[in-house]
Amino acid sequence: MLTGFNTDIDFDGVTYHVQTEDRGSANPLIESLVYVKGEILATRRTEYSDLLDAGAEMPSIQILMERQHRNIVEAVRNGRIDLLTEPPVGGASDTTVRRRSPATAKLGVGPIDAARLAEKSLDEVIADWLAEQQREERVRLRVLGGDDLVFGAPFSLQVFVETTPGAAPVAGAHAAVRFLSTVMKPAKLAEGTSDDRGAVELKGTIPSLEKGQGLLVVSVQHVRGNDEVKFLVRR
Repeated sequence: MLTGFNTDIDFDGVTYHVQTEDRGSANPLIESLVYVKGEILATRRTEYSDLLDAGAEMPSIQILMERQHRNIVEAVRNGRIDLLTEPPVGGASDTTVRRRSPATAKLGVGPIDAARLAEKSLDEVIADWLAEQQREERVRLRVLGGDDLVFGAPFSLQVFVETTPGAAPVAGAHAAVRFLSTVMKPAKLAEGTSDDRGAVELKGTIPSLEKGQGLLVVSVQHVRGNDEVKFLVRR
């Protein structure tokens, strides 16, 4: 198990604590949590079992953990908590990277390439990893109307659920909008199901806050996959 990182960041009168830990070889997962007053505001998880199977050693995993922690700290420091669901270093969103079948098939290589895999740098392994994920069909959210969200004001979001790659509409997906903030408990504001066009309109009113930060989190769940997008609320 690798040594983790802990960083406190003060922004807009709020102290955020970012903690990144390695769960160890029995559960090869790098987990970052963003706390405010003991409550988890955001998470980022990257599974690295495929990297171990591909021959990456622990110093490379340490670099991966450092990058993930540093990226999250910089996002919080710059007031961009809404960026925390962007793809992490490993290429996955805020879930994990799926395990592929036989080791020689991992990262899309054959037996000859697998013999040379140990010679690859971490960046090369991650690049192959990303390329393999891009070939797999997943669910993606596209949201319109999240550019100008204001505390205490109504909102109307046009949500489109699509496959990626391909951009084919996904019907029957459950979409929801939650409000997260640094000063109150999470609240669900709206929910709905995508139609044959993969579309659903989500409406509601954002709670009023005199201080602190807030996010609208748009999420979708479907048998073909999940996705999530965050928008920063302004005053």
